[in-house]
Amino acid sequence: MQEETGRYEGTELHIHICGTIAAALTPWWIHWFRTINPKVRVNASVSTNALQFVTFDALTNLVNGRIWIDEWHDQPPPPVQWSKGESYGSECFLVFPASLDMIMRLSQGRADSPALMMLQVTRLPIVIADAIPQNNEVVDHYLSLLKTRSNIRFAPRLEGAVTISREKRSSGVNFPGAIQTCTQLVAESKV
Repeated sequence: MQEETGRYEGTELHIHICGTIAAALTPWWIHWFRTINPKVRVNASVSTNALQFVTFDALTNLVNGRIWIDEWHDQPPPPVQWSKGESYGSECFLVFPASLDMIMRLSQGRADSPALMMLQVTRLPIVIADAIPQNNEVVDHYLSLLKTRSNIRFAPRLEGAVTISREKRSSGVNFPGAIQTCTQLVAESKV
């Protein structure tokens, strides 16, 4: 069942990793994904805030494609096609985990980093696995703005516990569900 859930029908995927504590789980999920999809190329961009929770070296050893830190003047540089909304041959973008900061910046149309600009201008599918600690009217407003974009979908929500308080709450930090959504969007884009 888990293998079926994690099967990706494309050939290349780009994961943008944002700065939340859930970023610490990303190496495990990339390993899980690549075990199920050994022929899929995984590219990644890593926000500087994510580096508080996961190391660039760990991610470099797990992805089998290109990886870069989401800064204008970093090495290795972002893909040359980032300003066209492309990442090498990726057919879909997965923002995992999507921090509140990332969601707010993306919904406001900001393009103050290479990955954010790439996501703003792309026509490729984007799946957001949100890691929002708490909702309110402002957060809900910006989430609704993202939902108006025809190429954006959200990962299915799961019930879980908030990291600090252990309070029960639903979350979009659902890597298997996000991969299913990526697969659906890639299939739809090929029709």
